[in-house]
Amino acid sequence: MKICMLDPLFFPYFGGTEKVVYEVGKRLVKRGHQISVLTSMIPQANGVGHEEIEGMEIHRTASIYFDRLPLSFLPPPFTISPLFLPDLFAHAEADIFHAHNRFWYYPPTLAAIKLVMRKKLMLTIHNSRPSGISPSTDLFGGLYDDTLGRLFFSACDHINCVSRSAMETTIPKGMHGKCSVVYNGVDTKAFAPGKGEGDVRKKFGIPESAPLILSNGRFVTQKGFSYLLDAFAKLRQEIPDARLLIIGKGPLKEQLLAHAKSLGIAGSFSITTGIPEAELPYYYNSADIFALPSLYEPSAVVLSEALACGKPIVATSAGGIPEVVAEGCGLIVPPRDSDALCNNIFALLKDDGLRKKMEAASRKRALKNFDWDIIAANWDSVYREVCGGCD
Repeated sequence: MKICMLDPLFFPYFGGTEKVVYEVGKRLVKRGHQISVLTSMIPQANGVGHEEIEGMEIHRTASIYFDRLPLSFLPPPFTISPLFLPDLFAHAEADIFHAHNRFWYYPPTLAAIKLVMRKKLMLTIHNSRPSGISPSTDLFGGLYDDTLGRLFFSACDHINCVSRSAMETTIPKGMHGKCSVVYNGVDTKAFAPGKGEGDVRKKFGIPESAPLILSNGRFVTQKGFSYLLDAFAKLRQEIPDARLLIIGKGPLKEQLLAHAKSLGIAGSFSITTGIPEAELPYYYNSADIFALPSLYEPSAVVLSEALACGKPIVATSAGGIPEVVAEGCGLIVPPRDSDALCNNIFALLKDDGLRKKMEAASRKRALKNFDWDIIAANWDSVYREVCGGCD
């Protein structure tokens, strides 16, 4: 089967959506599918318009790239691709076009796929309807989903949602019949307990005896990192040698550093970025607890990674998080509640028995539910159902 993935950002940019497309795409190639990815030319690609990655044909269309854009309800980066439609028609041999961003593809794209080329169209909802982020983001994101978003949903032959929460909050109820829930995944061989354990502590000068809390995400409002900093400042009053490490980058980095300084925790808090994929498990395995303070989270890949490394998790109840952090893998707290974050992290750090039980439960849950091979098999089943007699 010939499948054209539509993702405005792709490798070497590596956000959550891009990781999903990359990991599932290369496994679909092994299942006999022909996978192409139509994406934007971004500065990180160094002008390479066409290349093959893990058996996938990558095609980058000329684009204007923005690191940030004022008055937008979407987190950066953004691209504008004036020549997108000609490049789309160049992939007319595809059996299915699978879009991974409903905010980037507009009515001309839908018309080209459904009315002109008469092809099957799928959509994966990686970002659910905005809720609880900010008044402007919630307002304009909701208006989009009620207008252009609804048009997109109607045009789709099938919609994958990365959590049940994403489906229920984003897709009109009358369209749920053409939806399925397919979670994000993790490479459970690469992300496994023990790999590189202690290496990160040595790199950052963190003693083995010091409790280490890890988080991972973009420095944007919806990730809620300011609340984690507040919680950590309170935790340090009870456990003075505790350390916090966040993997990430984004427009709020300097603001978070300034906030940490104002709280008096700058010396026990570190930010790191640019970590090679192969070294990410070292970070999870060096930590005692993984924390995710999100205000909005359809289904974070980082949660699957933490589970696979056998980490106890303290996370908020935002979006699909409770669907992933289940079966005794962690503790769930309300968003924007730094006291609850602090109290639950403290409780886990002080209860070795409970922490060990959660470590085992996390690894077991990842192996059973979130290995990328399982996720790719789910996508494969959906493609075959949608496409019918396609080879």
